[in-house]
Amino acid sequence: MQRFCIIGAGACGLAVVKTFAEQGIAFDCFEALSEIGGIWNPESPHVVYGSTYLNSSKKLSRYPDFQFPEEWSPYVSRAQAQNYLRAYAEAFGLYPLISFNKRVTSVLPTDQGWEVRIAGESAPRHYAGLIVANGHHWEPFVPSYPGQFEGEMLHSHDVKSKEQLKGKRVLVVGAGNSAVDILSDAALDESARAVHSMRRTYYFFPKTVFGKPTDVFVDYTSRIPLPRSVMRLFYRFGMRVLVGPHHRFGLERPDHNLFEAHPTACNTYLDHIIHGRIAVKPGIERLDGKTVHFVDGSEEEIDLLIWATGFRPSFPFMDQSTILDEQGRSKLFIHTFHRERDDFFVVGLFEPAEGGVWQIADYQARLIASFIRAKAGDPRRAAWFRALKARANPDIGHGIKWKDTPWHRFEIQHYRFRRYMERLIRRFGAFGVRLAEPRTMQIEGADRANAGLKLAS
Repeated sequence: MQRFCIIGAGACGLAVVKTFAEQGIAFDCFEALSEIGGIWNPESPHVVYGSTYLNSSKKLSRYPDFQFPEEWSPYVSRAQAQNYLRAYAEAFGLYPLISFNKRVTSVLPTDQGWEVRIAGESAPRHYAGLIVANGHHWEPFVPSYPGQFEGEMLHSHDVKSKEQLKGKRVLVVGAGNSAVDILSDAALDESARAVHSMRRTYYFFPKTVFGKPTDVFVDYTSRIPLPRSVMRLFYRFGMRVLVGPHHRFGLERPDHNLFEAHPTACNTYLDHIIHGRIAVKPGIERLDGKTVHFVDGSEEEIDLLIWATGFRPSFPFMDQSTILDEQGRSKLFIHTFHRERDDFFVVGLFEPAEGGVWQIADYQARLIASFIRAKAGDPRRAAWFRALKARANPDIGHGIKWKDTPWHRFEIQHYRFRRYMERLIRRFGAFGVRLAEPRTMQIEGADRANAGLKLAS
């Protein structure tokens, strides 16, 4: 087998590095920073907000063959997430396989594969294949509105600590998980004012149902052999019972059905609203100095305006049309495989409606490796998959059409996506990459978020 290039050693890139190393697939992995972890690396300019906890539970966040410590709570913190990723890299010997402080500046297709240029290197490198795992939660999207704002203005990407909110009148625009995390910190500061603006209202999920993480509950119930239309009615009834109608919280009714848009997982947001700690506003009409005017005619004086409005997928080292169409949607088979080329793959370009990214990235890595192995040793199965990826458009969502917004262009349903990839891996027969026996990350010491790591099989 020839050598492949892996771009990025964040959580998704690590899964590819480990899988390729175990399968004897030659590769170079380039990481622009000096440490693994991507947006979970505290040294990264794109590191997530300091108070962030994973929105998915341990069970559906973890790599399938590396367990979180039992001692940790069902939803882990930013520090714990990075400790887990470091432990994973240590446990499987990945650090020596990664070239750190190596930023890829350009990649170009050639007749034999790909030409890759690295910052500071005069000569290009050549590879038989390319795996892009640079993430898509790092280039901020900021909308424009009429007028000028004279206060402080940041994207949620640039809010790293609750200290930035202290004592300020804060307006957060957007309704994703970053928005409610920041609002929750602003709401607890008695010297601040927390204001929330949404163009449309979303469904706000509790993080637990009957004592279980909500994503685990949805994952289990997704296995019930009932039509998905019936299951959606069941979920809507459950939301009505557990949360109640939106008007009870002073919120507009969503303009979409459940699962037509990405729900927001939170426990404290609605609690802050009913205690008057968050003021909810509709969309912005215009900006005027420090005054923000909303479409309902109301206005607020604001010191700090935070755009929690998401990110643009960005591949600055290559022609984006290889991956995205003119509307910014994925052109790839299951967001992973190029339709025509057999030497180009993307890992991590999806948004789970529930459940975590890392676990799905492991399935992607094993499916990619299965195809590469089959190309080298089983032409018949490679030809089957080549024909499949050229034309197939499987339903890997909830069976309904998502809202046509940038946020939902890569939406998937965790259970359905991974089950589909499992079936494909099995169809590769002896060349399919199966799961290894899982290991468990164990820790010592009273400070379980920052204690030294002890690895055990």
